[in-house]
Amino acid sequence: MAPSASVYPPLQARSRKTLDRISRAVEDLLATRAFDDITVADIVRTAGCSTGSFYARFASKDDVLPYLYARYDADLRQRVESRISTVDWERLTFRETVQLVADNTVDMYTERRHLLRAVALFARTQPRAIKADVRRGRESTTDLPAKFLARFAREINHADSMDAARLGFFMVASVAREKILFGEAPHASSTPLSNDRLKTELGRMLHSYLTGG
Repeated sequence: MAPSASVYPPLQARSRKTLDRISRAVEDLLATRAFDDITVADIVRTAGCSTGSFYARFASKDDVLPYLYARYDADLRQRVESRISTVDWERLTFRETVQLVADNTVDMYTERRHLLRAVALFARTQPRAIKADVRRGRESTTDLPAKFLARFAREINHADSMDAARLGFFMVASVAREKILFGEAPHASSTPLSNDRLKTELGRMLHSYLTGG
């Protein structure tokens, strides 16, 4: 990740370890508290470092979330590709491919739910804090599942199969994001679903959209 004026890149191994401890501490705290309720004192106490160590790496607390998201995003493609590499996609039917895309989407949001929730809230109020290069990276990553769907162009009832696959994946990801990251909100909590049921219904929704059935 390229350094910014608000994040001071570590030059020594010891400094990198301290930065890693701070990053892990923030993510651990996010499991039980909202980012706005977490103080720098909470972070350094959990990380086992000094306040000076924190400010040697971040200009302010608000610089932590963009940094954590950039770290998450930097290895997102590798994680997605790692999941993809375990599947023999050539042997799957269109319906099986659609369902696997829905399953993986739910799993990816669930794995780092607390971090992604905090970043999503932060990005909605301060969108410019998320770097353009990170956003571009996300766009290329979201093309991966769309490409697997678009392989079944003959079964996709749209003029542009890749465009339909991208939009279909966007719809699945949007519902998964709202349900998993903001499940306690009124519009999401009024529709109780287990993760398994959510996967099933998202698979059905995506298949119906792509086939027009």
